[in-house]
Amino acid sequence: MTAFAKSLRGRMLLLAVACVLGTLAVAGASLIVVFEKHVLELIGRDLDLRWAELARDVALDDDGEPRLVIPARDARYDARGSGAYWQLMDKDEPELLSPSLGGRPLDLSEAGPERAAGKWFEVDGADGSELYVVERPLSVGPPKAQRRLMLAVALDHAQVADARRAFVWDMVVVLALISLVLLAAAGLQFRVILQPLDRLRRELGEIREGRQSRFRGAVPAEVAPLADDLNRLLEGQEHLVRKARERAGALAHGLKTPLAILAAEHRSLEAEGSVDVARRIKEQTTAIQTHVERELARARANGAATALGANVDASRTAERLVRVMSRMPRGEELEWRCDAPPSLMLKMDPDDFGEILGNLLDNARKWAAGSVTVRCEDLGGAARIAVQDDGPGFGANASPSSLTAGDRESSAGLGLVIVQDILAAYGSCLWIDRAATNGVVSFQIATPGGARAEEPRKEAASSRGDWRVAGEGRASG
Repeated sequence: MTAFAKSLRGRMLLLAVACVLGTLAVAGASLIVVFEKHVLELIGRDLDLRWAELARDVALDDDGEPRLVIPARDARYDARGSGAYWQLMDKDEPELLSPSLGGRPLDLSEAGPERAAGKWFEVDGADGSELYVVERPLSVGPPKAQRRLMLAVALDHAQVADARRAFVWDMVVVLALISLVLLAAAGLQFRVILQPLDRLRRELGEIREGRQSRFRGAVPAEVAPLADDLNRLLEGQEHLVRKARERAGALAHGLKTPLAILAAEHRSLEAEGSVDVARRIKEQTTAIQTHVERELARARANGAATALGANVDASRTAERLVRVMSRMPRGEELEWRCDAPPSLMLKMDPDDFGEILGNLLDNARKWAAGSVTVRCEDLGGAARIAVQDDGPGFGANASPSSLTAGDRESSAGLGLVIVQDILAAYGSCLWIDRAATNGVVSFQIATPGGARAEEPRKEAASSRGDWRVAGEGRASG
């Protein structure tokens, strides 16, 4: 089934075409039947008139033979095979025949009961034509010497067929014009009827792009329940995302105190000389903290990624984070640059974008020698965000295994792992350029109205498929 036939407008239009054509076909056939009926009635009245004229003009001569007092008024009676005929019969013997019969009387023996009732009826002519005939008894002469004869008048059916063909062609033209008008009216009607659905679709696009949060347009009563249900669904989704974030924060806060106690116990054991026990406690505490922080970040990212209408101004957020980083340890010693077009919007939750860029800037702050640069580029349908520092590059050890391990020597740490988890929820990934002599990381995110963000490049992809690492270089910090 084509896309046109699958659409509601297409189905309604196809149904309208079928209904219009079916109705006009039935109407056309009915009109043809009615037209032919009325034409035959006109021919019947014409036959009655012709019979009366001929009956008035028939008389007996001195020998008692019938004759026409006045010649037949229709010139076709004098032309052989013209389609207009008459005959005067005495029982089965012809008395007078119109010249148009060519001396051969009409055979009316196969006529039905209409002949006996004096009504018009149909018979086949000698040349294969179809004739309409009326035959009635006629009394001719004075009362004492009257003769009872049968006068028949016939007309060829060809004139009815010609009239019907002409009528059919004219009717086809008229019905075609009517069908075009009806279909145009149906199309306009469907456009008006379906306009609220088009408005709902546009508003849904506005919600998806983050320009509005609810359906606000007035809709007909038949569609209003749908809009209300969608608004309740959006409200419920926002509530679920908000609760997920609150629970993630509560979990992090609840684990903070036990982890702090374990850290204190680790330091006490170290001071007491139980180095092996302290080391094992530190390893398990670090593993718990890493796992919890990563899962909390993933939960927050998944909740935001499923919400409609989540947009963020990348330019303003980048400038704000750069100001914050410049006031952190070592931040005042660095030169911070932010190169971003004004009002660059991304299809991403503001908290998620802040956590991604904050982790990348914090990582660059730790390893930069003197400067950190943030670049935001509008690629048309997507945007590329890059963070570059002048520290040592990532190098060959920037592999998925090292990045997920939280190794400081790889300049990755837990922050980059959390960044990758959040980007994966948005269908993107973190791009680490190993070929650069300094630290360069970037990612792409779709802009409002754009398609899903595409990965920058496919070559040299890691086996996991969620990291993209390019080139060769030095180990980084």
